[in-house]
Amino acid sequence: MSKNVWIVTVFVLSLSFAYAGSETTKIVNRGVQLFKARKYEKAYRLLRPYAEAGNPRAQFTVGLLYDMGSIKMMDKFRAVEWYRKAAEQGLADAQYDMGVMFSKGEGIYKDLGEARRWYEKAAAQGHPYALYNLGVVWERGYGVSPDVLKARAYYQRAAARGVAKAAYNLGTLYLRGKGVEQDVSVAARWFKRAAERGHAGAELHLGWLYQHGKGVDRNETLAKKWYREAAYNGNDEGAWNYGLLLEKEGSPEAKYWKARGNKGRSNADSDKFEINPE
Repeated sequence: MSKNVWIVTVFVLSLSFAYAGSETTKIVNRGVQLFKARKYEKAYRLLRPYAEAGNPRAQFTVGLLYDMGSIKMMDKFRAVEWYRKAAEQGLADAQYDMGVMFSKGEGIYKDLGEARRWYEKAAAQGHPYALYNLGVVWERGYGVSPDVLKARAYYQRAAARGVAKAAYNLGTLYLRGKGVEQDVSVAARWFKRAAERGHAGAELHLGWLYQHGKGVDRNETLAKKWYREAAYNGNDEGAWNYGLLLEKEGSPEAKYWKARGNKGRSNADSDKFEINPE
């Protein structure tokens, strides 16, 4: 074969491989969309051949289908099998889910060290919930000696990627002075960040801080707003406190919200969040 013919042949083959790769991506994306549309059987039939051929996104989605029982059969062992295939190819979502499976002991033996290892792989790629889970690991000492400074660093990275739970946990660290210097104003900023993303616990805490003027200027209008948001998100303490403020205003709605909040409250003392009372 002449040199020119060889070059042309290689070029044609490279085009065909690129086209095949493009077609594979389109089909796998279609399968993922079917999954998101809850057309699970169709998604499985479309994706399974590509998963077997080694496409990591297809492997991960097939793992999800088995994990969730979305194909009329929940099989955590098969879920782990497919997650692992995708994770070993570097897919961050699959690496995160491998961490979850090891942490819960679902489909595989429970191993907090392995869970952390997979979370770290996903976190290295910026996976927001892997970063959050590593924060929890280091704050609570799951398989490690607790290190709140490491936890705070992971929470900050997760919060920067939009994880409301991470912002809320940062708020609680500063509110309690747990492993960091207590700073209620910093806590309020983190609670606000989480509350703006709909975190009910953060909404409750932020309402309390505004009601009592802790870390923020006292403002009952804002306190009522955040208690209301917490109440609408199913937080019993938020509903109770919202009811109390409405009662103070003479609103006929107060009775409803107090009754709704009182059902699940373990402690009717709304001052349980008070910090360094004077």
